[in-house]
Parts: sequence; C-alpha cells; structure tokens
Amino acid sequence: MKIVTPKNIPKFIIILPIIGILLTTIFISLITIYTIQNNFEKEKIKITKQFFDKLQKTTKQRVNLTYNIIDALYKHTKDYNKTIHLMQKVLAKMKWEQKGYIFVFDYYGNTLYHPNHYYMTINRWNFERNGVKVIRLLIESALKHPEGTYVKYLAYNPDGSPKEKVSFVKVYKPLKIVIGNGVYLNYLDKKLIKQQNSINLLLKDILMKLIFTSLFILIFMLLIMYYFSNKLKQLFQNYEKKINDEKYNLFIQANFDNLTNLHNRNHFLLELKEHIELLKRNQKKLAVLFIDLDHFKEINDSLGHHIGDEVLKVSAQRLKECVRKTDIVSRFGGDEFVILTYDISTHEVTDLAEKILNNLKKPIEINKIKYYISASIGISTSDDTLDENMLIKNADIAMYKAKKAGKDRLSFYKNKMSEDATQRIKLKNQLHTAFEKNQFEIYFQPQIDKNENLYGAEVLIRWNLNGKIISPFHFVPLAIEIGLIDKIDLWVIETAIKQYNSWLKQGYQIGVISCNVTIYQLEKNDFASELKRLLKKYNFDAKNLNLEVTEESVMKNPEKSISTLYKIQQLGIKINIDDFGTGYSSMSYLKKLPISKLKIDRSFIKDIPDNKDDMIITKTIINLGQNLNLKIVAEGVETDIQKKFIFENGADIIQGYYYSPPIPAEQFEKKFLKNRKDKDVSNKI
Repeated sequence: MKIVTPKNIPKFIIILPIIGILLTTIFISLITIYTIQNNFEKEKIKITKQFFDKLQKTTKQRVNLTYNIIDALYKHTKDYNKTIHLMQKVLAKMKWEQKGYIFVFDYYGNTLYHPNHYYMTINRWNFERNGVKVIRLLIESALKHPEGTYVKYLAYNPDGSPKEKVSFVKVYKPLKIVIGNGVYLNYLDKKLIKQQNSINLLLKDILMKLIFTSLFILIFMLLIMYYFSNKLKQLFQNYEKKINDEKYNLFIQANFDNLTNLHNRNHFLLELKEHIELLKRNQKKLAVLFIDLDHFKEINDSLGHHIGDEVLKVSAQRLKECVRKTDIVSRFGGDEFVILTYDISTHEVTDLAEKILNNLKKPIEINKIKYYISASIGISTSDDTLDENMLIKNADIAMYKAKKAGKDRLSFYKNKMSEDATQRIKLKNQLHTAFEKNQFEIYFQPQIDKNENLYGAEVLIRWNLNGKIISPFHFVPLAIEIGLIDKIDLWVIETAIKQYNSWLKQGYQIGVISCNVTIYQLEKNDFASELKRLLKKYNFDAKNLNLEVTEESVMKNPEKSISTLYKIQQLGIKINIDDFGTGYSSMSYLKKLPISKLKIDRSFIKDIPDNKDDMIITKTIINLGQNLNLKIVAEGVETDIQKKFIFENGADIIQGYYYSPPIPAEQFEKKFLKNRKDKDVSNKI
C-alpha cells in the first residue's frame, strides 16, 4: 500500500491568502492525522497477522522438536525417571527466540519442566488465572487432541498486566506427559514497533506545532509552514521507504532461496504458470530443465555440509551464467535445480543443456582445494503438455533416465515413456523363456562370524540375458506380474542345494546357506511339502538351510504366515527375518514367529558412523535380538569401522562388500572354500 506524501504543501501555502492559512492548516492537519493513523493501523494489522501466524507455527515446531527429543531419549533409556532427567538437562540448554519457552506437565498437573525452576516443585493442577484453571485447560485440551492443538487463554505478561496468550500442546503417550510452548500475543517485532511509535510521536509533535504556530504566529506562517511541510514530506518519504524495504525483504524471503539467491519452488511455479498462459496466446515454446548434481551426496557426507553449501552456491552461479536474463533459474531443494526457458527451439534447448553440463564440470576451488562434479539434466517441453505440474514431473522423469544412462548427460522426456514401456514388455516376454534357455544363475555372498570364520552364504539369483546380468530388482516385479515368482523361489532353493552337495563331495565345508522367500510362498498351502520333497530328493540336511523372509511379507497375512513358518521349522529348517527394522512387525507377533535370526537392514548400516540415529537403532535391534535369544546378522557392511562397530555391540554375523559382493559359485569356491578343507566352519552359531 503506497502512502501519499503531501508534495504540494509548500506551493499551496505560498498561494493561499494569509487569512485562509489557519483554516487550511487545521484541515490539512486533520486529514494528515487521519491518513497516517489509518495507514499505520492497516499496516499494523497486516504485520500483526503475519507475526501471529509465524508465532503459532513456531510454537508447533518447538513442541514437535521437543517431542522427538523426548521420544528418542525414552526409546534409548526405556526408563521414565532417566528420560525425565535427561529431558530437563537438554531443555535447560536450549534457547528460544521471540520469548517462547517449553513447559512439560504430567497428566495430573505436576510440572516436569519449566524455565522457572520454582514451578518444578509444585503441582499446578488448580492454578487459576482470571477465573480459569489454566494448567487443567492445557492438559485437558491436549488429551482431547493428542496429536497437538492450540489453546488460547488470558495470562499475565512479565510486567504483571493481563495479556492474551496462545500455547501449542501435545501428548507424549508413553510417558503420559503434555508438552507445550506458549507465547504472549502482544510480542510483535520490537524494531518495527519502536519505529512506529517513534514516527507516531514525531508526527503528532510536528502537527501540534503546526497548529499552534498557525494560531499565534500568522505573520510567520508561510515560512514556518513551508519548513514543517518539507519536514513532513521527508518523514513520509522515509517511512514509505522503510515500509517498502521491509516488504521487499519479506518478498525476497518468500520467493528466493536463502543459500543460492535463486527463485524458490513456489515462485518458480508461479512464473511457470504465467509463462504457460502467455504461451497460449502467442503460440511460442517453453522448456523446463530439471538438473540434479551427480555425486553431491558424497561431497556432503564425506566433507561436510559447509563444503556442500559452497558447491551449491558456485553451481547456482554457473547456472545463471549459462542462461538468458529472461530465463528463470530455481533451486527446488537439496541439489536439484529447475530452469524455465521461454521462446526457444529444441536445438537451442539442447545447446543450453550441453553448455550447463560443460560449465558444471569445471573444477570448483574451495580453500585452495579443487572439487569436481557433474550433472544429469531432464528436459520437458510445451510440446508434451501445458500443465505446469506435468511439465516438472516429465522433466524429473527424464532426469532419472539420464541418471540411469550413466549420468553427466541430458535426456528429453518422451510421452508415456514409450521406450521404457517397450523394454518392460520385451523383458516380460523374455522372462517366460528364461528357464527353458537356462538363463538364471545363482550367486553367493559370504557371511562371516566375529572370529573371521566362514559362517555360510546368502544365495541370490541373477538373470544372464545374452551376457547381460540383470538384477532381481528389475525382473522380480515382472515375475510377480506373470505368476512366475513361485517357480523362481523353488528353483533357487533346489539349485543352491545341488551346488551345496557338489561342494560337499569335493570336501568343502560351506556352513549354512540362506535363501530368500517371498510372501507368495508363505501364502501357499503346499510350500512346506515342496521343501520336504526337495530335502528328501537330495538327501539334504535341513539344519544347513535357512529361509529368509521380510517383515513386510509376514505382516501382510500374519496368521497364515506364522502357520506356514511353523510347518517349515518342523522340517528342521531355520527361519530368518530379513531387512529387520524396515517393516511393520509388532512385538506381539515377533514373539510368535519361529525364527532364529534377525538381519539388520543395510539402510541402517550404510551411514555408520556418520549417522548417530542409525547407530542407536542398530544397537537397539541387537539388544532386542539378544533379549529374544536370536542371532543377529548385519548386512551391507562395507568398511572396517562398520565391521568393528557391529561386532563390538554384540552382533554375531556380518555380510557385505567389506568381504565380497555376491559372486558366482566358481568364484565363491575359489575365494572362500579352497584351502579351507581343514578349517572349522562356524556353523554352530
């Protein structure tokens, strides 16, 4: 809202007769006072609303942060008193802006945490202010809305005056406590309030002097009014400039990325929508380029976020150098950037993308050290769609195509991904004949115990399609679709048993072999019978065979799965829970399962020791397994640090690239079985 300045006051005073100056001055003063007050009130309402919205959001963020801290502490300690003690120590060290503070009550009004330690010694259930039992109101409101709610009430400001207050409260059920954060609603931005009060006082003073002078010093009215009118004009201009500066800062915060100063996601979407409307009228062409930095996560994880931030800033600047002034460059988040370019041909888009790829590959020097990155770019154009969301989605899909094709390249989106669909259909057709052509192979990944002895191996399937090894990640979903997964599971088990027997005849001791089983086997009534047939056919000792099932598979139909697993256990085959920690099993079902091992999912291992949360989760799973008398296998171990951490915390077996990736039988034999005939195999774990 633009504030009008009285630019014509000096000229108006000179022209006006002296006899009319008094009336004119009074009239102008009244109008000025009204205009200033009206403008101030409107601006104050707007700023106040924004401030209140921000405060309410802040209280919720603080409570949720405190909730997560308490949850982590409780899960780590499993003890009420220890958790409360640790919580008090943590919260005592946390500082909050804008005069907010965290408080914690139990369901009965006992203060478990408050910045004023005096309150932590008393029960405040019946604490009353202005006829309202405030603590009871907060606790009862939280219990009605355990996921969190806002509560308004009248409280006292630190100066003793009654002030309206809002608190966000949330229940943490395991400890039966209520977490809250309250703020007084009169705390607006101090700097702006001080500025407004100062300007109001100054303007009132000027107006009073103006009126007083016009009444008693008519002789000098022209000079005095000219002087004060210029002052008034200057004050209006300064105030307008400060308000506009504040609005500009708010606009920058709302529409631009703090780190790179590029457009943010919301602003980019608005620009894209406007350009699409413009395109509909002039029939020109636009393109969206979705850019993802290759290997950026490695820089962040290994060198730290401060280096990663510098790389992002340099990359953002290089993107801006590549585009035209009319193009929009946006940071979508993380290491993802999106560019909107308008009135451009396909050939020009390609040139632009190649220019970006070449520019981003130049070394980035930070603290005299050079870093190298590249990028994958996906491109969608208005030829495919005029929907802004689909344009971005299509560019994103094309970017992932570029990633899969080897990174450091560009890829155009093609409608409905016809190439992928064609390839998928082709793979389905080829999968039907894979058994007939003997294209399936089994690979073995060693499992090693804490004494560096070979415990056994996990058996994994690969599809050798005309010399190209295809991961089960790509063909298992297709096998499920065409109903071939049951046959594949049994083939893997049978082939593994035959290979095992072959090694036994050569005098090799492999230990235990573990084969993966899908939910489709667990839901079959004859799966246990099929296993029994294979054991008898090959005279195979069941104790040397483990079957691995995922939490997700078991929990989709727990009663049926448990029944099948018990039948398998009765054959002497042991059951392992694979990818533990990623599924949905409850403790009640976990205790019912006839299992002998838990396998910690690789997602919890891969970021050790950098991710402290993963370290805590891993320790917790190991402790859980030990309490249930289960053996623990950690998969995905790649470093010596990870290996030591796993074994030092009580795990029994590890597997992963630290020892070997999955390899064919002949390589496994050469690497892990030869020269081990006289060594004990750790099969008693």
